[in-house]
Amino acid sequence: MKNLVADVLIKMSKIEVETKDLTAQVEAQSLVLAALILTVDRALAENVSQTINQAIVSAETDFEGIVSSDVVLLRSHLNRLLTLPKLVKAKSE
Repeated sequence: MKNLVADVLIKMSKIEVETKDLTAQVEAQSLVLAALILTVDRALAENVSQTINQAIVSAETDFEGIVSSDVVLLRSHLNRLLTLPKLVKAKSE
């Protein structure tokens, strides 16, 4: 029984480490994206945003396997990422 508990704890700690690593990767990518958007022309940033939204819409209509809740989740994350540069710029001014 002790071995079972120890094995479960080891597996849980590995999952926690992997989760923290994935979270750090996502946050780093968010910061890189924010920095890129801040350095490019405003029109180019808007063009990128529109292109991403168009890709989401076309994927949603072209592929029936995509669940609408997944699309909502994806859009909310993208909106957060695209809003981040505006927040960074506002804080720096």
